[in-house]
Amino acid sequence: MSFRQFPATDTNGESRIIIEFKPEPGDTQNAADSGPRYELDDGRHLRRNAREFTTADGELTLRI
Repeated sequence: MSFRQFPATDTNGESRIIIEFKPEPGDTQNAADSGPRYELDDGRHLRRNAREFTTADGELTLRI
């Protein structure tokens, strides 16, 4: 698995860091879920919709 970090801004204008985890080709740990996974630096999972990310509970929205 590889990862990268990139900056985002929340609705209050605060800067945040999003971490994108991508499975390596041939990685069989999660073959059914081969797409990237996104998290905040505090471990909360994010859902991506184009350039917008939201937490599962909708509490936080970020834009890149």
